[in-house]
Amino acid sequence: MFYVSKVSIPFFFLAVFDILYSIFLRTFTTDVKTLWIVAVFGFVAHTIMGAMYQIVPNSQNRPLKVPWLSYVVFALSLTSSVAFYSSNHLIGSFLHLVSCLIFFFHVLSSMRNFQPITVKFLTLGSLYFLLSGIFLVLSELGYIPFALAVHTLTVGFMLKVVVGVELAWIPMLYMEPLNLTLSKRLFYLGLFTTPPFLISFYLYSYKLIALMSFLVLAFVGYYLYLIYSLFVKRRTPKEIPYVIKYLLLALFILPFGLLIGSFMAGKELVSHMVFLHFDLLIYGFTAITIMGGMSHLYPRIVYNMKFSKKEGVYISDLVDEKAIKRILPLTVVALAWMVFAEAQGRPLSYLATIPYLILWLYFSYAVLIRGLLFRPKLSS
Repeated sequence: MFYVSKVSIPFFFLAVFDILYSIFLRTFTTDVKTLWIVAVFGFVAHTIMGAMYQIVPNSQNRPLKVPWLSYVVFALSLTSSVAFYSSNHLIGSFLHLVSCLIFFFHVLSSMRNFQPITVKFLTLGSLYFLLSGIFLVLSELGYIPFALAVHTLTVGFMLKVVVGVELAWIPMLYMEPLNLTLSKRLFYLGLFTTPPFLISFYLYSYKLIALMSFLVLAFVGYYLYLIYSLFVKRRTPKEIPYVIKYLLLALFILPFGLLIGSFMAGKELVSHMVFLHFDLLIYGFTAITIMGGMSHLYPRIVYNMKFSKKEGVYISDLVDEKAIKRILPLTVVALAWMVFAEAQGRPLSYLATIPYLILWLYFSYAVLIRGLLFRPKLSS
C-alpha cells in the first residue's frame, strides 16, 4: 500500500457498533426513525468513510492532505452517533452535516486524476454524501421528506461507491480484465438515472417512486450484466476468492430488495413491507458487502501499520479465514430466519435478530479484534 489510513480502524469499529445498536433497536424498540438513522447514517456512512480514507489516496498514489482532519471527521461522526443513539436527531444531523462537509472537501483535495472509473464513481458518490447530510438536516427541520435523505445516501452515495470499488476489486482479485467501455456506460447511466429517482421522493408520490425505481433497477441490472460477463468470459477456470463470494452474494440479494421497494410503493403497502425492504437492503446487501470489504481491506491496513517490516508475518495471519468462509453461508440462514420470524409477529419476532447478531459478533472477532490482538511468534 502506498498510503495507510490509521483513522479507518476506529471508523470500522464505530460502524460495527452502529449496526449492533441498530440490531438492538430492531428487536426491542418501536423507534423506527432512530433505527433508520443509526443503520444508514451511522453504519453505512461510517464504513464507507473509513474505507474511502484508505482507498482514495491509494487510487491517486498520493498521501492524504492534512491527515489530522480525518480525526476531526471521526470525532464529529462519533459524537453524531451518540446523539442519534439517544434520539437527539436534530443535534446529530447537524454534527453529521459538519462531518460530511469536512469529509467531502478533505477527500476531494486528494484527488487529481479523475480518469479511472472507480474514481469517477467515488467522486459522484461523495457529492451525494454531502447532499444526504444537507437533506437529513432539512428533513429534521420539516422541509423535505426523511425518505429523501435516506435514499440520497443509500442509492446516491452507498450504491455508487460500492459499484466503483467493486469494479476495481473484483477484476483485480479474480485476475480478469474489466470491460472499460461497459463501465463508462454504467457510470453515465448512474449519473442520469439517480436524480429522477430522488426527485420522486421529494414529490413523495408512491406511484412516481415506483415508476422511477425502475431507473435504479436498470442501473443495477446493467451492473450485474457487466459482472456476469466478467466471469462468463474468463480466460481460465479458477477458484473464486472468499471476498468476491461475499460481494456476489450481496449482489444476488440486491435486486430482490429493490423489487420489494418498487412493489410496496406501487401498491402503497409501505407500512406492511418496509421492514422487509430494510432487512434485504441494509442487513442483507449492504452488510454482506461490508463484511466482504472489511475482510479484505482491514487486515491490509493493520499489516502495513504494524507488521510490514517484520519477517514471518503475513496478511492471512491477521484474519481468521476459516471463520470468514464459515460465516458466509450462515448469513443467508440468519437473514432468512430474520425475515421469517419478523413475519410471525410477537413473541417469535423477539428472536428474529439473535442469529444475525451472533454472526456480527463472530465476524468482529475474526476480522477486527484478531488483527489488533495478533502477536508474531518469537523466533527461537
